[in-house]
Amino acid sequence: MASTLTRSVAPDRSVLSTSDKIVIGLVLIFTLVAVTLELYWLIFNQVMESRTDILGRAWAIYWPADYTYRVNGYPIEKAFTLSLEGVNTLLTPFPSALLIWAILKRRPYRYPLQLLIGTYTAYGTFLYFSVAHISGYAVVSDRSAATYLMFYLLNLPWLAGYTWMAYDAFIAIVRGQRA
Repeated sequence: MASTLTRSVAPDRSVLSTSDKIVIGLVLIFTLVAVTLELYWLIFNQVMESRTDILGRAWAIYWPADYTYRVNGYPIEKAFTLSLEGVNTLLTPFPSALLIWAILKRRPYRYPLQLLIGTYTAYGTFLYFSVAHISGYAVVSDRSAATYLMFYLLNLPWLAGYTWMAYDAFIAIVRGQRA
């Protein structure tokens, strides 16, 4: 009887850690935005100013912060933004879905995949910010504090979220190397 009272209980491997839940939540939110708002813009970017549906009006709110989302043609600023949004919308959802599956199934490649996705997406967001800054905010049509706040605050979740995901994966990989 004493042996049953002192028996240690193994941790339940079916319960996701808080970190895993946050990663899955971030991936789902960012993917939802990618396959709705960002995909919409990729499809209609040449005619954005004529769009009057709800997604077109939602994009119109962002226009003062970055006019490349409404300008016709392919100037360098728009080509850069198209490239970033194209990768984020057309490519990233696939490794993101694989990441969620790897977390749920506890696959060993989960952390390297998380580090890869987190790093390249955070890097893309950083480039988006730095190109705007280096160009003297050439794509900002209204130079008010509110516009700059909108530009940075609406994009900051991608930089912060994916940077945290990369850091979380890096720490897990380093800890695994010590074992």
